[in-house]
Amino acid sequence: MSNPLPIILASHGPFAQGALECAQMLMGKQESIHIISVLVDSNINNLREEMQSSYKKLNQGNGVIILVDIMGGTPCNLASELLISHDDVLLFCGFNIPVLLEVLNNREGTLNDAKQAIEEAFPQSCKDVRQLLNIKNEEVNEL
Repeated sequence: MSNPLPIILASHGPFAQGALECAQMLMGKQESIHIISVLVDSNINNLREEMQSSYKKLNQGNGVIILVDIMGGTPCNLASELLISHDDVLLFCGFNIPVLLEVLNNREGTLNDAKQAIEEAFPQSCKDVRQLLNIKNEEVNEL
């Protein structure tokens, strides 16, 4: 595998870590992946710093894929802060094991290639947060 797109997996509790372990059981060890687990006693400022430092550390100029568990949850909100300030962030909410496997199989191309693969395979369950936020902005403008 040569220079695959890096991934940040973020979830409530240990879900992201378990999902990565499951994927690695099926596909072998994966590189350039960082896990962020939001726990009951997590400090929000430390999580924000971890999200931002992970992005900076992993990004080799091709962008970063971020997969989070729930739209509007803390992992999604922290990742959305990166999404707003960086054009090279692909953020999807609602990931599960099949979505993660699809992303791992499509991380040799561009962020757009990964986006298309997710949207074609999981149009109902995994949502592009950038697109959702744009829709929300359009709705606000219509009021």
